[in-house]
Amino acid sequence: MTRDDILSLVLGERSGYVRGKGYRKKPPKKSQIQQADIEASVSSAIESMRQEMQADMDQKLQEEQEQMTADLKRNMEEDMQKKMEEEREHMKGEVDKMFQEQMAAIMTRMQHVLSLAPEQFFSFHCLFFSP
Repeated sequence: MTRDDILSLVLGERSGYVRGKGYRKKPPKKSQIQQADIEASVSSAIESMRQEMQADMDQKLQEEQEQMTADLKRNMEEDMQKKMEEEREHMKGEVDKMFQEQMAAIMTRMQHVLSLAPEQFFSFHCLFFSP
């Protein structure tokens, strides 16, 4: 006779009794075990999908950050080029203005010299061009 047979003979068959656990501790039913296995499988599948989705989201975020960085860099370069061109045009205008003013001053002096009488012109010429 086995130990389980002796226990059954002495204690009898009782529903709700689990050996080593006592009364009211029922062993899990087969359907409960299957349900737990299904829940574990579903939970595992959900976690796997969540990890895949997280990896995809991280990759997309990285790509968007790289695109935004490239766009920002390009926009900054375009703005810098535009500002440099504007400054170049402004400086060109200033140089042209200074050149015009100097040429006007030279023309005024030349007109003054040409308006002098010939003898005054000769003395003026000797002052500046004598050897």
